[in-house]
Amino acid sequence: MNPHAPRPAEFWDDLERMVARRVEAALHDRPAKRDALIEYLRHVEEMARTECDRRQTVQIIASGRSLLGDRRAVGPEEGPFTRA
Repeated sequence: MNPHAPRPAEFWDDLERMVARRVEAALHDRPAKRDALIEYLRHVEEMARTECDRRQTVQIIASGRSLLGDRRAVGPEEGPFTRA
């Protein structure tokens, strides 16, 4: 996929569902096993804050990180949904 082409709405829909499923499953794991998922969620949240035009997607990812115990702020510092 061209990194400069907008991602289709289906991509964000699928990402939201995948995040919800993975976070729900991780809630039953030991906290130490959640680290890789938290790191992944930070990455996709940063991508969503930069590329996605739906606040809902950013909120789902940020909420998932919070449920897993992650309190780190995720960038970018400027752009849409920087205060989501």
